[in-house]
Amino acid sequence: MTNPKRNIVLVINDLKGNGAERVVITLASAFSDAGHQASIVCFKKHIELPIPESIPVHIFSEKRFRWIPRRLRGRLTAPWLDRFIKKRAGPPDLVLSNLIPSDRILAYSKLPGVHFVIHSTTKLEIAIQHGRKQQMELAERKQLYGRKPSVCVSNGVKQDLRELLDTCATHCITTIHNPVDIDKIETASRETPDDIIPDAILHVGKFNKAKRQDRLIQAYAAIDCDNPLVFIGQGPLMQDAKHLVNELGLNDRVHFMGFRKNPYPYMKAAELHVLCSDYEGLGVVLLESICLQTPTISSNCPSGPNEILPPENLFETNNFDDFTQLLRQAIETPEAFRIPLNEKFTTGIAVEHYLKLVG
Repeated sequence: MTNPKRNIVLVINDLKGNGAERVVITLASAFSDAGHQASIVCFKKHIELPIPESIPVHIFSEKRFRWIPRRLRGRLTAPWLDRFIKKRAGPPDLVLSNLIPSDRILAYSKLPGVHFVIHSTTKLEIAIQHGRKQQMELAERKQLYGRKPSVCVSNGVKQDLRELLDTCATHCITTIHNPVDIDKIETASRETPDDIIPDAILHVGKFNKAKRQDRLIQAYAAIDCDNPLVFIGQGPLMQDAKHLVNELGLNDRVHFMGFRKNPYPYMKAAELHVLCSDYEGLGVVLLESICLQTPTISSNCPSGPNEILPPENLFETNNFDDFTQLLRQAIETPEAFRIPLNEKFTTGIAVEHYLKLVG
């Protein structure tokens, strides 16, 4: 018996080149490929990623409601967003809210099938705030995430959310791992940009506090290997990383490539892919490098990497000696750090699980 055709709407602030945004496009494409109607609603017309022609993107200009005090904004904006979704995308069967700007509004939605998709370990994400702001953020998340069911992108994220909500009355919290589309990633990896640096140690990700590119730069300097170190991404801490490279005398061996719409040819050409974050939600870049059979190692941070990689591919997050030892070992014997992709991270499995959420 085949599933009836469903209308799924994915809501997110914008489509910049980050992990959650890539996942939203992957999921929308997977729903469409499976014969369902799928569309994306954004609050900003900031689109850096390629979007299939089959996926309509509707822009709901949330900035029209910025004059409303934040404590009231979500409640008063939600009816307008509900009407916008029904008019532009049609009455939905399932609405997936991604990231906090969307969550603040859809927490008050009257549409059927609204679920939060939690992409990060919420408590750790908020921990970088300080004092009263941190307490306000925690209180807000508790209040919001107690209103609707949540889908967590890893078991670690689910555990973190349960601890955050504590004894609050909560709706269902479940795990559906972020998926990757193997065929599309492999096809995209066949492009041949002329600035690929072969046999590189590669890091792909935004330059922010969580990703800890400084940790990789220092470990790279410590092992003194011949492979070049390449960073793909941009962000507020990129200049700090460049200054560190300069201080360590690594300018001729470290390359900052900036943002790339298609990072997959660079991943495929790399000798080793490294994730060195303090925390993750899942770590989609790990799945992408595994798809391309690129040897991969990661910090054993909360959460996600230890649900993707075996223990021998992980180093203790705050143990510099452990990191440098594993990095050196992975460069010397990269084949030992190549693993197959688990089926639970494929789009077909994700679509199957998401469709079970439709009442």
